[in-house]
Amino acid sequence: MRRLDLSFLAMTLVTIIVAFLILFPLTMLIYGSFWTDRPGFPGNFTLDNYITAYGDPDTYKVFLNTALLIGAKTICAGVIALALAWIIARTDTPCRGMLETLIIIPFFVPGIMEAIGWIMLLSPKTGTLNVYLRELFGLEKSPFNIYSLWGIVWVMSLGSVSFLFIFFVTALRNMDAALEEAAAASGAGPLRTAVTITMPMIAPIILGASFFSFIRAMDAFEVPVLLGLPAKVFVFGNRIYAAIEYDFPVNYGLATALGASFFVLMLGLLRVQHKLLKGKEFFVITGKGYKPQVVHLGRFKYVTFAFCIGFFFLATGLPLSQVVAGSFLRVFGMTQWDMVTLENYHTIVTDPLVWRSLTNTVMIGGAAAILTVLLCSFVAYITTRTKYAGRNALDLICWLPNAIPGIVAGVGMLWAYILLPVPLFGTLTLLLIVFITIGLPVGVRLMSGVMGQLSPELEECSMVHGASWAQTFRKIMLPLLKPALAAGILILFVNFSRAVSTTILFSAHGTELLAVTLFKYSQVGTRLGLVSALAVVLTVINVTAMIIARRLGAFGRESD
Repeated sequence: MRRLDLSFLAMTLVTIIVAFLILFPLTMLIYGSFWTDRPGFPGNFTLDNYITAYGDPDTYKVFLNTALLIGAKTICAGVIALALAWIIARTDTPCRGMLETLIIIPFFVPGIMEAIGWIMLLSPKTGTLNVYLRELFGLEKSPFNIYSLWGIVWVMSLGSVSFLFIFFVTALRNMDAALEEAAAASGAGPLRTAVTITMPMIAPIILGASFFSFIRAMDAFEVPVLLGLPAKVFVFGNRIYAAIEYDFPVNYGLATALGASFFVLMLGLLRVQHKLLKGKEFFVITGKGYKPQVVHLGRFKYVTFAFCIGFFFLATGLPLSQVVAGSFLRVFGMTQWDMVTLENYHTIVTDPLVWRSLTNTVMIGGAAAILTVLLCSFVAYITTRTKYAGRNALDLICWLPNAIPGIVAGVGMLWAYILLPVPLFGTLTLLLIVFITIGLPVGVRLMSGVMGQLSPELEECSMVHGASWAQTFRKIMLPLLKPALAAGILILFVNFSRAVSTTILFSAHGTELLAVTLFKYSQVGTRLGLVSALAVVLTVINVTAMIIARRLGAFGRESD
C-alpha cells in the first residue's frame, strides 16, 4: 500500500508540475486580455482590448494576410514536396540516396538563416541578385523585393518542403504497389497511375501533414518579422510582436487580445483537422510481402534529377552560400580579396554580448533539454504504462502548447511570471522554465512513441521479483531508453537553440541567447558580416546535433 501511495503521489506531482507550466501562462494570457494595464501594474477588468482590436480595420487586414500567407505557403510547399517524394520513392531517377539527403537538409537549417540569405539576395537596394540584374539589363528599379507578403510566402514555402517531404516519402515507400501494378497492366501510364491511384491512397497522410504544416505556418515568427515589418506587412505573429516592441505606448492590451483570439482560432483549426481525418484511413501496408513499384522514366529521369537539384539550389544552396560568403567579408557585397577576413568569427569569441549569448545558449539550452527529456519520460510513462486516473488529462495538457504559437505563449508567460512574488524576470532560471515549457509537446510525443515499443512484460517481471516502481523505471526502463533519451536531448537542444518567438520577450542583460542576438542584429542590418557568422555557427550547431540524433534513430533509420 505504501509503495502504491508513493507511486500515486509521484505521478500526481508530475501532473501538477506540468499543469502549472502550461495552464498557468495560458490562464494569465486570457486574464491579461481583459486587463487595462501592462503586466504587474494595477488596473481593472475591461472589454476595451477586444473592442479596440476588432474595431480597427487593420486587424482584419492581419487576418487576411495571415490566411493568404498560410494558404499559399501550404499549397506551394505541399505540391513541391509531393513531387519530390514521388521522384525519390517511386522512380528510377539516378542518385536518389544523395538527392534525398539534399532535400532533407533544409529541415535542419534554422528559418532565420534562410531569411537572412534571401535578404542578402533580394533586398531591393543591396541584394546580390537584384544588383546583378539591374547592371545586366540596365534596370532603374530592382525586379524583386523580398520585403513583401509574397517574399514571406517564397521563403516559408521553400523552408516547409523538407518537413512535408519526410512524411510523404515514408508513406510512398510503405505503400503496397499491387493497385499501381494493376493500373499499369490496364494500360495506365506513370503519370495517370500516380494521380489516380498513388496520391488517393496516401490522401490521409497528405491531408494530415499539410494541415499540420498549415498550423505551423500560423506559428511563424522570424521570417514574417524580418521580411514583413520593414514593408508594414502584418500577420498574426509579427503584429503581436510589434504591439509590444514598436507601438507607443506599449500595447499589451492588443497583444493579449490578439493572442487569446489566436489561441481560440488554433483550437478550432485543430478540431477541424481531427474531424477531417477521423475515419479516413487506408491500409497501405498489408500482411503479404511487397516491394514498392519503381517507375522507369527513360530520358525523363534526368529531368527529375535536375528538378531535385534545382530545389536544393533554391532552398539551401543559394541562400546559404550568401550567408557563408558574407561571414568572411568586412563589408557585404565587397568581394575583393582585401575584404576577406576572419574578423567576424573572431568577434563571436571576443565580443562580450555575443560570447555571453553563445555560452547562455549552450548551458541553458543543454540543461533545459536534459530536464525536459527526464520530465517527458515520466509523463510518457504515466500516460502509456499506468492506469493513473489523471493520465488522459495529463496527455491533453501536454498537447495544448501545439495550439499556442510561440509569441502568444511568450506573452502568456510574461504575464504569469512577472506577477509571481519570486523575482524571476531577467534571470536564467526563467529562461530554463520557458524552454522546458515549450519543449514538453515534442518531448512527450517522442518518449511516448518509444515507450510504446517496449513490452510491458519487462516491468511486470521486475515487479514480480519485488522491485518498486522507481527501481523498475531506473534499472529497466531508462537503460532501454538511452538512445531515445540522447536523441530527444539533441532534438530539444536544437529547438531551444533557435527559439526566438517565445524567448525574445525575456531577453535582458545577462540572459541573452544566440538566436535572439542574431535576430536583433538582423533587424538592425548594419553588421551583416557578424550576422552571417552567427548564422553559420547556429546552423553548424543545429545540423551537427540533428545528424547525431538521426543516427540514433530519431527520424527513423537511414535508408541504404
